[in-house]
Amino acid sequence: MLNRFFGTNFHTSFHLFGISAFAVGLPTSKVILSLASILLLLNVLLEGNFKSYWQNIRTNRLLHILSAFWILHLVALLWTSDFTFAFNDIRVKVTLVLLPLILVAKPIQQKQLILPFSLFIGSLLVTSFYNFASYNHWIGHHQYDDIRGLSLFGSHIRYGILISMGAGICIYYFHHFKGLIKFLFFLGFLWFSYYTYYSQIISGVVALAIAVLSYLLFLVFSHSKKLGYFSVLSVIAVVAGILMVFFSNPSANSINTDYTILDNNARTASGHAYTPLYNADGSINKQAIFVNVCEPELNKEWSKRSTYNIDSLDDRKQAIRFTILRYMTSKNLNKDSVGVSKLSTQDIRNIEKGIGSIEESESGLVSRIDGIRFQLYHNENPNGHSLLQRLAFWKAGTEIIKQHWLLGVGTGDVQTAFNAEYERSHSKLLPENRLRAHNSYLTSWISFGILGFILFLFMNIAFLVQQINERNLVGIMFILIAMSTFIIEDTLETQMGVSFFAFFYGIFALRKTNSPS
Repeated sequence: MLNRFFGTNFHTSFHLFGISAFAVGLPTSKVILSLASILLLLNVLLEGNFKSYWQNIRTNRLLHILSAFWILHLVALLWTSDFTFAFNDIRVKVTLVLLPLILVAKPIQQKQLILPFSLFIGSLLVTSFYNFASYNHWIGHHQYDDIRGLSLFGSHIRYGILISMGAGICIYYFHHFKGLIKFLFFLGFLWFSYYTYYSQIISGVVALAIAVLSYLLFLVFSHSKKLGYFSVLSVIAVVAGILMVFFSNPSANSINTDYTILDNNARTASGHAYTPLYNADGSINKQAIFVNVCEPELNKEWSKRSTYNIDSLDDRKQAIRFTILRYMTSKNLNKDSVGVSKLSTQDIRNIEKGIGSIEESESGLVSRIDGIRFQLYHNENPNGHSLLQRLAFWKAGTEIIKQHWLLGVGTGDVQTAFNAEYERSHSKLLPENRLRAHNSYLTSWISFGILGFILFLFMNIAFLVQQINERNLVGIMFILIAMSTFIIEDTLETQMGVSFFAFFYGIFALRKTNSPS
């Protein structure tokens, strides 16, 4: 309609503007996402080319599957009781079907994607530089409790996923272009890779690895399918082997294997004896963190250095006494008055924040992995430990599925079902940590039963198959990254997660998307 006033290409140009604005909003602002969505919807309504829209929608099977999954949310209202949560969930997920509907109804030419994708990368560069500079106190005056504060524009996990997606797009354009722009995209990839390492977000690291492996396997398959299949199997075998070796040996996860253990007759500098700490069976615990401990001196000296009572919890809701023991062991200090006096002010603050070792306080992926390894072999208390909490969520979710495997609990009763299961099983999780599944596959089954799980799985696999058939590298990267995040997050339960999925799903749901530019 507006073409007659502003020129024949106005609606097409405005459509591209709306998509570009949405791409900018993904790493920066929910407000921009909402405004961009409204502009895109108004544009197609004002253009009014409904016959063409219907033809595009009618022939797009991926959109049909996605729509069926969203409609299932409405059907499952029939057996739900918490309608407040249910209607909020449906409201959040309107974008899940509405945005792809718009993008399929009025498809963008693939050569035009260079603009929104470049702006997406540019937004990631600006926000990541700002995050990094602020976290290192080069600019601003933000106070941080831990590395998760590195993300100032939203969830650190979802931001890490966006960074990895940006790195994947940089890889593609590095392969696609020549000259200076090729070099610039390579620099972008290097920065995103370093940022992912620095931020310690495991899901981001996995997503980045998927993007890189997708690119390498894409090149191999382009040369030889047999070699490609062999490469896939080899990668799976190598990754499985590394994980088994890395996590299966408890001795490899001991804190400070060079820790000096004093003999039984040793005394502190003040002449006090060290206190043996015992196991549940009455035997002396000889692990490094439980030796060389003089509890009277430790208690007295700690009270001078910190306002946190030694019998209280740290910021991660862990018993701070054991955090002290772990941290001092990592610094090869005896747990007595002299040892506590050697802790710096930063060491004291690290302990109060729940950081259990000097290695964990350092930046980088290795420190994060060290923390995960410790969790696996010291799993008595899941509170404050992201991995252990997720294992507790998944265990509870599995039990709920056993009871409601056919129809699920309904759109709005997921948290109610989890609360009941935590009570029934006498979960060790504190009330504030008794959350939902943090696994989209489990959540789909818990909410809608086995049909919902199958439909959710089919929605993703069908998309992946189409991207492979059309050799769309960026589309392959996106869906593999999304499917990996579904394992550890309820990605589609938040606006930012839904927006990320809906945006790229809608763009690449079209056929003949051999390249994003």
